[in-house]
Amino acid sequence: MYFSGAPLYPFGFGLSYTAFSYSNLRLSAAKFKKNGTLTATVDVTNTGARDGDEVVQLSASHLNSVVERPQRELKGFRRIHLAAGQTTSIQFTIPAQSLAWWNPAQHAWQVESDTVRFSVGSSSANLPLHQDASVVD
Repeated sequence: MYFSGAPLYPFGFGLSYTAFSYSNLRLSAAKFKKNGTLTATVDVTNTGARDGDEVVQLSASHLNSVVERPQRELKGFRRIHLAAGQTTSIQFTIPAQSLAWWNPAQHAWQVESDTVRFSVGSSSANLPLHQDASVVD
């Protein structure tokens, strides 16, 4: 979880007979409350000549956390099938509670005010799109 080197095979690594591109990552808000939710939407296009499957991943990175956090946390994934040339929009719902960390002093999960970078792509080594949102009180 805290490994800073390069893995031999990144999480989500896979081979395909076609290619996919990601575009137009958009978040439902620039700020959301600690008890709220955020929606992330991204367009995925099969740019190859064959039909194929892709696993779209959404990860979160905490930019100003008060505790040490993993570089990236997987927050959602979706397997899709696209015909050659087809584009579809994929939507993820992120409850703020899923961004919590365990506070041993309070014996409870805690959602902190923080800026979170949401990234989307096909593997942990291929996350070409990023958008930031702030968690607020």
